[in-house]
Amino acid sequence: MHRKPLAVGALALALLTSACNDGNPTATVHVPPGTQAPATEPTSPVVVPTTAAPSPTASPKPKPKPPTYDVKAVQTRLTALNYYVGAVDGEPGGQLRSAVMAFQKVNGLGADGSVGPKTLAALKAPATPMLRGTGGGTRVEVDLTKQVLYVVKDGAIARILPVSSGSGERYLTKRGNRATALSPVGYYKVQRRILGERHADLGTLYDPQYFYKGWAIHGSNSVPAYPASHGCIRVTRTDAKYLLREIGVGTAVYVYGGRHVFTAGSSAPGTDDPGGDTEAKPTPTATATPKPTASPKPTATATPSASPAPTASATPQVSSRGSS
Repeated sequence: MHRKPLAVGALALALLTSACNDGNPTATVHVPPGTQAPATEPTSPVVVPTTAAPSPTASPKPKPKPPTYDVKAVQTRLTALNYYVGAVDGEPGGQLRSAVMAFQKVNGLGADGSVGPKTLAALKAPATPMLRGTGGGTRVEVDLTKQVLYVVKDGAIARILPVSSGSGERYLTKRGNRATALSPVGYYKVQRRILGERHADLGTLYDPQYFYKGWAIHGSNSVPAYPASHGCIRVTRTDAKYLLREIGVGTAVYVYGGRHVFTAGSSAPGTDDPGGDTEAKPTPTATATPKPTASPKPTATATPSASPAPTASATPQVSSRGSS
C-alpha cells in the first residue's frame, strides 16, 4: 500500500488552498487525518517608530550692550549735583536713568535717560537750576516748563526729579463731561496722602500726595519726558517712595510754568473735576411771551450792602477722586 504519496499530495493541496485565500488570516487549512500540520513561525508585531516633536526652545535674549561710559563716575557726579540718590556701584538701572533724564531736562538736552557725548560734556559744566520760591524750611517746586520737581530744604535744592504733568489733551470724565488734561498752578500744601496703590477713575496712582482736590504728586509706571498725565504730577514709583520719606502733609507745593495749566480758585468751569478744566454744558432756556404784570406799589428801599467779592480758598478742598 502506498499511503505516503497520498499524504504528500493531500498536504500540497491543503497548502495551495491556504495560499489562495487572499491572505485572510482566519482561513482554515484542512489537513487529512493522520497528517502532521506544517509548523508556522511566530511573527513579531510590527513596531512603527515614533519620533516625538521637539519642544520649542526660547530664543536667547540678546545681552545688553555694556555701557560705553564710566557708570560709577556718572553716578558720583549726579550724586554731587543732587540728581541721584542710589548706590554708586557702577551698575546702570532705573534710578540712574531717572537721574540722567532730570539732568538732561535742566540742561536743555534731549531727555531720553541715556548717557551720550552731549550728556557727558554737560556733566563737566552743568547748568545751575533756578528756584522761584524763597525762604527756608522744606518745600516742593514743580517747574512745568522744564518738567522737573525740586525738593528744597533750608532754601537749597536737595533733590531734582523728572516729572510728567497734564498733557492738554481732551477726554471724557466718568460723568460724561468733556475735559482737558490740565495741571493747577499756584501755591498749595500737601493735604493728604495714601501709602501704596490708589485705584482712581482715571487710573492707578502709587503713593499719591494730594495738594489740590484730586490732583496729586504720585508714582506712575509711565513718566515720559513730555507732559502726558490727566493733570497730576507723575514721578517714577521709586521717586514716589523717596518723596514719602522727604515730604508729607503740610509741606508747601509751588507749581509754575508750563502751557497746559489752570489757576486754582479761578472761575473756570469744572475745575473741581480732577484732570482739568471741564466744558460746561449750556442750560436751555425757554422763550415764553411774558404776561403783563401790575405795577408794584412803591416801597421804602433800604440802603443795600455790598456783597463781598469771592476769594479763592486759602486751604484747597480735598476731593476723594483722583487723576493720573
